[in-house]
Amino acid sequence: MALFARISRIERLIEVRRLDVLRPHGLATDDVDILASLWRHHPTGQRPRDLRRTMLVGSGTLTPRLDRLESGGWLLRQQDPDDGRGRILVLTEAGHARVPILVEQLLTVENHVLESIPRGALERLTHDLDGVLQPLEP
Repeated sequence: MALFARISRIERLIEVRRLDVLRPHGLATDDVDILASLWRHHPTGQRPRDLRRTMLVGSGTLTPRLDRLESGGWLLRQQDPDDGRGRILVLTEAGHARVPILVEQLLTVENHVLESIPRGALERLTHDLDGVLQPLEP
Protein backbone atom coordinates (compact mmCIF):
# COMPACT_ATOMS: atom_id res chain seq x y z
CA MET A 1 0.00 0.00 0.00
CA ALA A 2 2.82 2.41 0.82
CA LEU A 3 4.29 2.12 -2.69
CA PHE A 4 1.00 2.77 -4.49
CA ALA A 5 0.10 5.59 -2.09
CA ARG A 6 3.39 7.30 -2.95
CA ILE A 7 2.96 6.74 -6.68
CA SER A 8 -0.55 8.21 -6.50
CA ARG A 9 0.57 11.21 -4.42
CA ILE A 10 3.49 11.92 -6.76
CA GLU A 11 1.12 11.83 -9.73
CA ARG A 12 -1.34 14.22 -8.07
CA LEU A 13 1.39 16.69 -7.11
CA ILE A 14 2.93 16.66 -10.58
CA GLU A 15 -0.55 17.05 -12.08
CA VAL A 16 -0.92 20.39 -10.25
CA ARG A 17 2.32 21.61 -11.83
CA ARG A 18 1.34 20.35 -15.29
CA LEU A 19 -1.99 22.13 -15.06
CA ASP A 20 -0.16 25.41 -14.42
CA VAL A 21 1.34 24.95 -17.92
CA LEU A 22 -1.80 23.60 -19.59
CA ARG A 23 -4.55 25.80 -18.15
CA PRO A 24 -3.56 28.95 -20.13
CA HIS A 25 -4.03 26.88 -23.31
CA GLY A 26 -7.42 25.56 -22.17
CA LEU A 27 -6.00 22.03 -21.93
CA ALA A 28 -5.99 19.13 -19.47
CA THR A 29 -3.33 16.46 -19.06
CA ASP A 30 -5.35 13.91 -21.03
CA ASP A 31 -5.44 16.33 -23.95
CA VAL A 32 -1.66 16.21 -24.22
CA ASP A 33 -1.79 12.44 -24.77
CA ILE A 34 -4.10 12.99 -27.73
CA LEU A 35 -2.12 15.88 -29.17
CA ALA A 36 1.24 14.13 -28.79
CA SER A 37 -0.11 11.02 -30.49
CA LEU A 38 -1.44 13.06 -33.41
CA TRP A 39 1.85 14.94 -33.61
CA ARG A 40 3.69 11.60 -33.94
CA HIS A 41 1.25 10.54 -36.69
CA HIS A 42 1.58 13.78 -38.66
CA PRO A 43 0.67 14.26 -41.48
CA THR A 44 -1.30 11.03 -42.02
CA GLY A 45 -3.41 11.43 -38.90
CA GLN A 46 -4.93 8.75 -36.74
CA ARG A 47 -8.27 7.00 -36.53
CA PRO A 48 -10.23 7.60 -33.31
CA ARG A 49 -10.48 3.84 -32.67
CA ASP A 50 -6.69 3.51 -32.75
CA LEU A 51 -6.33 6.44 -30.41
CA ARG A 52 -8.90 4.91 -28.02
CA ARG A 53 -7.00 1.63 -28.05
CA THR A 54 -3.67 3.21 -27.14
CA MET A 55 -5.24 5.48 -24.50
CA LEU A 56 -7.37 2.66 -23.04
CA VAL A 57 -10.56 4.75 -23.11
CA GLY A 58 -13.98 4.33 -24.68
CA SER A 59 -15.59 6.52 -27.30
CA GLY A 60 -17.76 8.18 -24.64
CA THR A 61 -14.60 9.41 -22.96
CA LEU A 62 -12.65 10.34 -26.07
CA THR A 63 -15.36 12.10 -28.11
CA PRO A 64 -15.89 15.07 -25.74
CA ARG A 65 -12.12 15.57 -25.56
CA LEU A 66 -11.86 15.57 -29.35
CA ASP A 67 -14.78 18.01 -29.56
CA ARG A 68 -13.02 20.37 -27.14
CA LEU A 69 -9.68 20.11 -28.97
CA GLU A 70 -11.36 20.67 -32.31
CA SER A 71 -13.24 23.73 -31.09
CA GLY A 72 -9.97 25.02 -29.60
CA GLY A 73 -8.30 24.86 -33.00
CA TRP A 74 -5.91 22.02 -32.13
CA LEU A 75 -7.23 19.30 -34.44
CA LEU A 76 -9.50 18.55 -37.37
CA ARG A 77 -11.63 15.54 -38.20
CA GLN A 78 -11.17 14.63 -41.85
CA GLN A 79 -12.88 11.97 -43.89
CA ASP A 80 -11.09 8.62 -43.80
CA PRO A 81 -10.12 7.78 -47.40
CA ASP A 82 -10.44 4.05 -46.60
CA ASP A 83 -13.83 4.31 -44.87
CA GLY A 84 -16.47 6.72 -46.15
CA ARG A 85 -18.17 6.85 -42.75
CA GLY A 86 -14.97 7.08 -40.71
CA ARG A 87 -12.81 10.00 -39.70
CA ILE A 88 -9.08 10.66 -39.44
CA LEU A 89 -7.84 12.99 -36.74
CA VAL A 90 -5.10 15.43 -37.77
CA LEU A 91 -3.52 18.38 -36.06
CA THR A 92 -4.26 21.78 -37.47
CA GLU A 93 -1.27 23.75 -38.70
CA ALA A 94 -1.39 25.79 -35.49
CA GLY A 95 -1.72 22.63 -33.41
CA HIS A 96 1.27 21.06 -35.12
CA ALA A 97 3.36 24.14 -34.34
CA ARG A 98 2.18 24.43 -30.72
CA VAL A 99 2.40 20.80 -29.54
CA PRO A 100 6.23 20.56 -29.42
CA ILE A 101 6.40 23.81 -27.44
CA LEU A 102 3.79 22.54 -25.01
CA VAL A 103 5.57 19.19 -24.59
CA GLU A 104 8.85 21.02 -23.96
CA GLN A 105 7.20 23.08 -21.23
CA LEU A 106 5.82 19.93 -19.60
CA LEU A 107 9.21 18.22 -19.78
CA THR A 108 10.73 21.22 -18.02
CA VAL A 109 8.22 20.78 -15.18
CA GLU A 110 8.95 17.05 -14.94
CA ASN A 111 12.73 17.51 -15.11
CA HIS A 112 12.53 20.10 -12.35
CA VAL A 113 10.71 17.59 -10.14
CA LEU A 114 13.41 14.96 -10.78
CA GLU A 115 16.52 17.15 -10.68
CA SER A 116 17.39 16.31 -7.06
CA ILE A 117 17.51 12.55 -7.74
CA PRO A 118 20.85 11.13 -8.94
CA ARG A 119 20.76 9.79 -12.50
CA GLY A 120 21.65 6.23 -11.45
CA ALA A 121 18.80 6.16 -8.96
CA LEU A 122 16.38 7.39 -11.63
CA GLU A 123 17.53 4.69 -14.04
CA ARG A 124 17.09 1.98 -11.37
CA LEU A 125 13.68 3.32 -10.40
CA THR A 126 12.56 3.42 -14.04
CA HIS A 127 13.78 -0.14 -14.56
CA ASP A 128 12.07 -1.38 -11.40
CA LEU A 129 8.79 0.30 -12.28
CA ASP A 130 8.97 -1.25 -15.76
CA GLY A 131 8.97 -4.58 -13.96
CA VAL A 132 5.69 -3.63 -12.27
CA LEU A 133 4.17 -2.16 -15.44
CA GLN A 134 4.94 -4.85 -18.01
CA PRO A 135 2.74 -7.62 -16.55
CA LEU A 136 -0.14 -5.13 -16.29
CA GLU A 137 -0.02 -4.00 -19.93
CA PRO A 138 -2.75 -5.42 -22.16
